[in-house]
Amino acid sequence: MKRQYSLTILSIILFTGVVNFGYTQGIFLTHTRQRPSIQSLRIERHHIDVSIENQLATTKIDQIFANPNNRVLEGTYIFPLQDDVAISDFVLYIDGQPVKGELLAKDKARATYEGIVRSMQDPALLEYIGKRAFKARVFPIPAHGERRIQMEYSQVINVDSNLAKYTYPLRTDTFTNNPVGSLAVSINIKSKHELKSIYSPSHEIAINRKDNHSANISYEGSYVHARRDFTCYYSLSDKEFGIDLITHRDNLDDPGFFMLLISPKYKVNKKDIIEKDFIFILDRSGSMKGRKIEQAKEALRFCVNNLNDGDRFNLILFNTNVESFSKELVPIKKERENAIAFIEDIEGNGGTNINEALLTSLSEKPDPKRPRIVVFLTDGEATVGTTDTELILKNVAKVNKNESRIFVFGVGYDVNINLLDKMAEENSGTRQYVKPKEDLEIAVSTFFTKVSEPVLVNLELDIENIRVKDQYPQKLPHLFRGSQITVLGRYTGIGKSKLFLQGEIEGQKREFTNNVKFPDKETDHQFLPKLWAQRKVAYLVDEVRLNGENKELVDEITRLSKKYGIVTPYTSFLVTEDMKDAPIYTHLQRGRVNEARQIGLSTGRAKSNIESARVSGATPAVPKAAAVQSSVKLQLIKIQEQLAETSEVIKVVKDKTFHLKKDVWVDSVHKPETKTTKIEFGTDAYFDLLKNEPELSKYLAIGKHVIVCFKKTCYEIHPPNHKK
Repeated sequence: MKRQYSLTILSIILFTGVVNFGYTQGIFLTHTRQRPSIQSLRIERHHIDVSIENQLATTKIDQIFANPNNRVLEGTYIFPLQDDVAISDFVLYIDGQPVKGELLAKDKARATYEGIVRSMQDPALLEYIGKRAFKARVFPIPAHGERRIQMEYSQVINVDSNLAKYTYPLRTDTFTNNPVGSLAVSINIKSKHELKSIYSPSHEIAINRKDNHSANISYEGSYVHARRDFTCYYSLSDKEFGIDLITHRDNLDDPGFFMLLISPKYKVNKKDIIEKDFIFILDRSGSMKGRKIEQAKEALRFCVNNLNDGDRFNLILFNTNVESFSKELVPIKKERENAIAFIEDIEGNGGTNINEALLTSLSEKPDPKRPRIVVFLTDGEATVGTTDTELILKNVAKVNKNESRIFVFGVGYDVNINLLDKMAEENSGTRQYVKPKEDLEIAVSTFFTKVSEPVLVNLELDIENIRVKDQYPQKLPHLFRGSQITVLGRYTGIGKSKLFLQGEIEGQKREFTNNVKFPDKETDHQFLPKLWAQRKVAYLVDEVRLNGENKELVDEITRLSKKYGIVTPYTSFLVTEDMKDAPIYTHLQRGRVNEARQIGLSTGRAKSNIESARVSGATPAVPKAAAVQSSVKLQLIKIQEQLAETSEVIKVVKDKTFHLKKDVWVDSVHKPETKTTKIEFGTDAYFDLLKNEPELSKYLAIGKHVIVCFKKTCYEIHPPNHKK
């Protein structure tokens, strides 16, 4: 599926004399007659406004460049263009004045790029070799002055299997570490077909749906380091639910990667919202006195006031004893006012009887037509009645055979992390922790708003003639109005297939299908392998943290982290275990090391902790605050839909991961004993290699000293005068 819709912007300023680099959102190549220091041009603003109506996209770019030097800079802009993009109506304005330009064919553009690489002895432009380019003269930028540059172009967005993709080139980390002062992306989509899934693997976007046919997508940041291009997918379907497939597969020898996006209509009729049962369990022990209990009461008021008229509910309070608002679930329509009065009288005192509170809440037989959601809120550990963590979990499992989903809120740092995390995990819920000084009411009300309108529950997924493995999440959550489920996994098998999504609406089984294709090779969507690995690592680390360490899990975490360049507070040291000279090794934050030790993983002398953990099945103790922070971060990674940031010693390029070892970028698949074909950077042999194997250009653009394995040969590109 080739659906790359982007215009890559590379800014080059050419002068006479000595060459020097200055950086902006692209790259400024400055030539001066002398050798004074030329400071990098700053990009103060980069705003992108996109309008997509049906399949026509118009992109407007507004940039302000600042010249911090004591001299005027002027020259030529060059904009490389993607091969497979049909660009029309390209217009460039400088300070509001239109500027003429010319389109360079591939060969002429290639000669320009290669000439710059040769003269600059810098490989950064290699990734643009093979692309056309648009060239235009630039008016002078005054000393300590600014220039405003605006561009506009149109393109047709192709739609493949109901899925469209828009890309805008933001990435500049090949050229500079300078941040963009103000970065903003706004995309307005209008379509005659209904919009279903909207997703960005690159940036954490805000989505404002106006109706079923239109939406605004936005991203904003200040002093942003642009490390990846902006990519957005959206699906079009007039069906009740959108079920969209994205795949990536390098070859038939290895399983492919897939992502499923499942989403409902944005606007649904009230009759389509499933009536549900809510049980709120609130810790009112002495430790909850004061600010915490008042915020908890405010959160309960919000929930009770916003339950739908067809919903039922109950309130369970616990300290040393357990008190219920009602002996059974009651209709909110009749009991709303009484519930508010009950909440007003809540006070904090006594001990913490967690076991009895949970068993009381789950004692009533559920109605199979109504999903049951349990919200459990506590700030401490069990001190009364049954206090053993494993016994409490077993007791809950016995009475929760009908699988009420339990959502956990831990307040502060004095909670039993192991109990709360396992309870959420084993009962198909989620966990959330509210740190000291954070607002509990906001956390609970935000959660409640997301889950208050279910449209499909008890989801199951089946794919015809395709074998799926390593799927995350392993159990699908309920689908709520305005929400979206992202499923990642691997697959074997090829060809046309059918997706079957089963679920329940008011106790009635429903099935939805979509015709899809699982290809034998798909080189697009290169974010998928890392995103899948990122999610799998989070699940594995959680397994270790909650159930004790074992060698198989540690080995798999290490393997995935190195192969896919995953850096989290829990695995960064694993990636750098054999490269202690790299910057990240010496700059690991103490807190991150503590978090790593919590799950029984470390390097060097601390590996003895792993052996002791194997014997005891336990994990080393850490401060409670660090334990809470670890849980919060892992939960976020498990549901994260965007690629995590990599460190300064890891670069991910297309399907490859490179690690910086002793100033050499080394392909993660390269083994030390493997012989390499050595080629000096910038020589005729170097450019001949690029001409014969143009796919190597993106890999070699990361530096002058690179080891890359390609088509059964490992090449070592080294700088001139390098001592072998």
